[in-house]
Amino acid sequence: MKNHTRTLPSSLIYSAFLCATLNLLTACDGNTELMKHTLNGDPAAVQAELIKGALVDERNQYGWTALTHAARQNQTATMAVLLDAGADINIQDEEGWTPLMRAASKGSNAATQLLLQRKANTEATDKDGWTAIMWAANRGELESLENLIRAGANVNVKSRDGRTAYTIARNEGYNDILLLLKKAGAKQ
Repeated sequence: MKNHTRTLPSSLIYSAFLCATLNLLTACDGNTELMKHTLNGDPAAVQAELIKGALVDERNQYGWTALTHAARQNQTATMAVLLDAGADINIQDEEGWTPLMRAASKGSNAATQLLLQRKANTEATDKDGWTAIMWAANRGELESLENLIRAGANVNVKSRDGRTAYTIARNEGYNDILLLLKKAGAKQ
């Protein structure tokens, strides 16, 4: 009996591995031209794409938008173009993360400030019930945390499993974050 199974070329297997496992190729993400210009840090090209009719809140395969990318990369000029074009400031990706969560968790402080000035929701939660303040505490992002507290973010909000920004920071060993949270009224 003959074996009729085919073997895939090793180059195809390697390419699939890169796309699926390592996520090294941006084309694998399903990023739009608008997102590519955002990732390149080119607000003029972003504006041109929008004028050509690009959808400002179009998503890639992870649910990210151009604004999500810009916030994570601290690209405030691009963010302003996108927000002025009507980008949803509180849009959530497949994991429930908002642009504010991405910015705060990466220490993208100018982006965090811009989103807060434009009234991003500080109490939005991801799939686990975490807010931007929890992500800033988890990543040790002191300045992001200060910005969120100044904007009125709830320092005592609890995630689905009962954790707070304080317990998260304590578990990570971020003493400076703990002091800031205590000053802001966080309960231990």
